[in-house]
Amino acid sequence: MNTATDFSPIRNVDLAADRAHRVVDRAKDKAAPMLQRAAGAAHRTIDKVASASAPAAQWISDNGKRVESRSTQLADVCSDRVRARPFVSVAAALAIGYFIGKFLQR
Repeated sequence: MNTATDFSPIRNVDLAADRAHRVVDRAKDKAAPMLQRAAGAAHRTIDKVASASAPAAQWISDNGKRVESRSTQLADVCSDRVRARPFVSVAAALAIGYFIGKFLQR
């Protein structure tokens, strides 16, 4: 029995595995710069969006506070008027509701 021929399939498997490792290493070496460029582009895009949206977020926050303040003022004025003339307020609300209901039925 020849020991060289007995282990030839194992040797072929080892050679194929070595080739596969070399192919994977070459692919990794080629893909690494592309992945680094893609990651860099993604980071730059995120930074641009973050820097552009910061003023918008601040504007929304400021105007939201103004709207909240104005709505509170309007509610206070309305409640003061209702307290001052409750019967007129209820009659006005009923009349407005009646006309809106008639308008929406058409």
